[in-house]
Amino acid sequence: MGLLSSLQNAVSGLTVNQAQMSLISRNVANAGTVGYTRRVLNTQETSALGITAGAVRDVSVNRVLDQLLQKQMRTESGGASYSAMLSDYLQRVDSLFGQPGSDAGINTIFSKFSTAIQTLAADPASSTARQNALVNAQSLASTLNTLSENVQLMRGEIEARIADQAEEVNTLLEGIGQTTKKLNEISDSATRQGLLDERDKYIDKLSTYFDLRVFDNGTGNFNIYTSAGGPLFIEGRNLKLQFDERFAVSADSLYNQNAAQSGLGHLMITDPIGGAVDLNRNGLIKSGSFAALFELRDSILVETQGHLDEFAAALATSLGDRTVSGTAATVGVQTGFDLDLNALQSGNVVTLEYTQQPAGTKQKVSLIAVNDPTALPLAAGATADPNDIEFGIDFSGGMAAAIAAIGAALATAPGGAGFTVNNLGAGVVQVLDDGAGNTLDVNNLSARATVTALTDQGTALPFFVDGNAGSQIYTGSFDTGSQKRGFSTGIRVNPALLSDPSRLVVYQTAPTTTSTGDPTRPSFLRDQIQSWETDFTPAISLTGSTAVYHGTSGQFLDRVIATQSQAASNSKALAEGQEVVLSTLRERAADVSGVNTDQELADLVEVQNIYAANARIVAAVRDMFDALLRI
Repeated sequence: MGLLSSLQNAVSGLTVNQAQMSLISRNVANAGTVGYTRRVLNTQETSALGITAGAVRDVSVNRVLDQLLQKQMRTESGGASYSAMLSDYLQRVDSLFGQPGSDAGINTIFSKFSTAIQTLAADPASSTARQNALVNAQSLASTLNTLSENVQLMRGEIEARIADQAEEVNTLLEGIGQTTKKLNEISDSATRQGLLDERDKYIDKLSTYFDLRVFDNGTGNFNIYTSAGGPLFIEGRNLKLQFDERFAVSADSLYNQNAAQSGLGHLMITDPIGGAVDLNRNGLIKSGSFAALFELRDSILVETQGHLDEFAAALATSLGDRTVSGTAATVGVQTGFDLDLNALQSGNVVTLEYTQQPAGTKQKVSLIAVNDPTALPLAAGATADPNDIEFGIDFSGGMAAAIAAIGAALATAPGGAGFTVNNLGAGVVQVLDDGAGNTLDVNNLSARATVTALTDQGTALPFFVDGNAGSQIYTGSFDTGSQKRGFSTGIRVNPALLSDPSRLVVYQTAPTTTSTGDPTRPSFLRDQIQSWETDFTPAISLTGSTAVYHGTSGQFLDRVIATQSQAASNSKALAEGQEVVLSTLRERAADVSGVNTDQELADLVEVQNIYAANARIVAAVRDMFDALLRI
């Protein structure tokens, strides 16, 4: 090797050493900078021949990055954000219901009401007992109102939060777009690494909102989608989120894919040329805070509202409805039942049970009274039983037309061609089997009818009314939408009962006024509260299956509270576990990509030693040239 080659190699080494020292100092200076990735200098031999043979040059500045680990972190970041958001709101819901047994707990308030009615049954003549029953009833109704209102306030808060997060995401998408544009314009490797760090910080933050899939082929084709294929960033397209926030959220505010029919906002990803995709449609968001917010707004809190409404409805109907039993009837060889329909109110249900022969298949038909024909046909799930056959029956045209409609409906039921439906006049319907045909047997025909007055309609009492409809009697009507939906927001103690507490005891005024000390009605109310059982619609969330949950109002309430508490506990454990996973990945990422100042200083010492060695070679070559010149 000649002197010039040696000098060239040493000088190139000094140049690279200076770049390495500069890079090490930059690493140390940014040791505490969030999102900074450790840099290393990539070098290579310049050539194998000529005067520069063996010389070294810096090729590029590279980031020390484990891309698989980065992908895992982003996935778990979305999961952690999702579980943390769910946990936060479910803890709040659990606190709304109150600690079981606490004075503020709804089960305690319901228990006080039940006890007050029991006390009244034991001493019906006591004005104090009557007043105490009404006070506790008002407390229960008020608690249900507050719970329901708070659930809807949370849904409204979530609606606003989605709007805010959409703006935050737009800022991130703009940042990703700007850094991507600069990366396509700049070739300097050191500058590019800084831009890549900046873009990664935007993407890392974006991964807390969505479950991401990042595509980068390294040739200017950089795109980001949700894991289910929803577009978020497409290079050159300038995509943005739009959210049509709804500012008034109630129990009737439900999500519909058709924006014109939806009571809640839609999260759209749009581009300047007019394209738009609804990210909440068809499950395009699987994780991240947006997934949690939509699940809470459209499912979990709607279900919680449903639980409250189910309890409120069962409470009102248990006290205010009476059973109308069918009377056995025989016409020739046909048998069945006669049923008086006069007491039915809109929303009340006639139940027919029959058996198809010869297989012995049990069938149940629910005939639901409707006074507004525009409400027909009723949506599936009008009753709690998922296995019954439901028909809405229009009563607005009179009894004759209603009975004719019952006959037409039963004819379409399985084996229904064998039914004979007769109008006996005075509002009485008769349903008979097929007699000698022996293709079906009518087992039972009955109805639940809501009483509308405080007296002279039996021992049942319209104790609670619907304050959402001006103190209307609660009947479960579907005439202007489901009366049950949101009923817990408006349940009130009947104002007429508050005005005349004696009606808690006096249930008959004609022909004979009942004694104010008669325990008949208070005993009925006590038994209905403590023992009357019914089916509850949202059973799937309480039992984990599609089986109907059957029990008393108190049992259902206890089950709801236990379910909410368990959901809150499970979500908290999941959030804590997800955070542990994410923290572990962050530690691994810090070990790989973070700056270890001790290691950097050790590397600096090594580079300094190499620099000194190269400097000595330069000095030695200089001395040799000086010696040659002196010859």
